[in-house]
Amino acid sequence: MNQEWVQEYDLLVSTLGMEYARKYSIIEPADVRQILWLWFVTHPNKYTEWSKLPPKDKEKLIAKSLRNAAITYCEKEKARKFGYDMVDLYYYDSSVIEAFLPSILADSYEIPSKIQDLNFQFGKSSEVTDGTNWLVLRSDIEKAFNQLPEAKQNILRLKFTVENCEWTELGKELNTSADGARMRVNRAINSLIRILGGWRSFNDTDNLVDKEQNEEEDDTRA
Repeated sequence: MNQEWVQEYDLLVSTLGMEYARKYSIIEPADVRQILWLWFVTHPNKYTEWSKLPPKDKEKLIAKSLRNAAITYCEKEKARKFGYDMVDLYYYDSSVIEAFLPSILADSYEIPSKIQDLNFQFGKSSEVTDGTNWLVLRSDIEKAFNQLPEAKQNILRLKFTVENCEWTELGKELNTSADGARMRVNRAINSLIRILGGWRSFNDTDNLVDKEQNEEEDDTRA
């Protein structure tokens, strides 16, 4: 093991090992730590390239990839232990949440028209619009919405109870700019996704990743 990695990231690796062992009670912290150290061994190109970036950017990218490695491992171990296939898992996409929020806030139980236009799959074989699947999605999102802090609920109410709400007008309501309003809405939606189980893990190869692309992805999860 490269001693530079150990000295620099021992605290982060140990912290993440404990964090994901708490989230997945069937997983041992030592197993998560082993997977995280393995990330450094299998991603030398990324580590070298990211080390040339400003420290804050480097730390953000490495922490993101380590969390992804931990989630991928823990989900696979959970599926193996409980005997289900990973493709049976459903991860909530922001576009699905945004499509449901207007009807949830209006207390409507008609399938949103935008949902019928989405090509997402619910589970392994069923479409979102099939049978009661969309009702399950709606119920989950509504429960998650009710768990949000009131301030974030109000932000989403302002955005999704007015049809074609403009960012500029929303910014005025929130006493901020259009970009500020967009960021607040994104944060509220990301909070919903976290309550609903988080994001699907990504395929983290050792190909060099464009810095701007990673920054855009991080902005959506701020």
